Amino acid sequence: MAEKTISYLSSMTREGAAYRVDTRLRPTGSKGPLVQSIAAFRSYFSSQAETWERQSLVNSRFVAGDRLVGQDLAVELRMLIYRDADPAALAADIRAMRKRMQDERGREDGSLYNIKQGPGGLVDIEFLAQYLVLLHGRRHPRVRVPGTVNALHALRREMLLPPHEAGELCRSYLFLRKLESRLRVVANQSTSVLSRDPEKLRALGKRMGFQDNSVRTGRDLLAALEATRGTVRELYDRLLRP
Repeated sequence: MAEKTISYLSSMTREGAAYRVDTRLRPTGSKGPLVQSIAAFRSYFSSQAETWERQSLVNSRFVAGDRLVGQDLAVELRMLIYRDADPAALAADIRAMRKRMQDERGREDGSLYNIKQGPGGLVDIEFLAQYLVLLHGRRHPRVRVPGTVNALHALRREMLLPPHEAGELCRSYLFLRKLESRLRVVANQSTSVLSRDPEKLRALGKRMGFQDNSVRTGRDLLAALEATRGTVRELYDRLLRP
């Protein structure tokens, strides 16, 4: 059943694919069984799971199936994910994984930006929010919410993130998400790579709300992107530190 569901969701049709499904995040990755019992899941996360695996489950939620089983697993997850941790070690683990992702997938050059994996991109905000939720989630249950923007709002309400910093991160995240969405519409493909050439960004700039239909539109878009990336990376470096 799991194999068929994954096939239905990810198979390419004339209209495209519904969702990309990555099952490698399960315990022991591609070597592990596709479907596990709650007991096996608990055993793995109690003894073998690394920080990035706990981090990957911060946004998990029940979506379908037996609701009672889903509730039982949710209780287990709260105990497994939100536990006492050394803040410095947690920050170091998350920064190391972020650097690895940036080095391997977010490389940029003089002609291209990567608005997702590059420095100051979407993943900076997501990793920062996940770090703060993992750090405070045990003692502040109200921050255990799925979704990056929801988590930032919850951290602000619990006074674990200053209002102006939460606001900056939310605005930046929504801008980058909008940009990524519009970029994929214009490019007609799933991509997060953006040209640095203003002349090539006129259509995208117009979709982002920049009205002047000329090369100036591309320049304004790039200026907004660079300012956003600078703000995000500065907050990331300052808040996610050992």
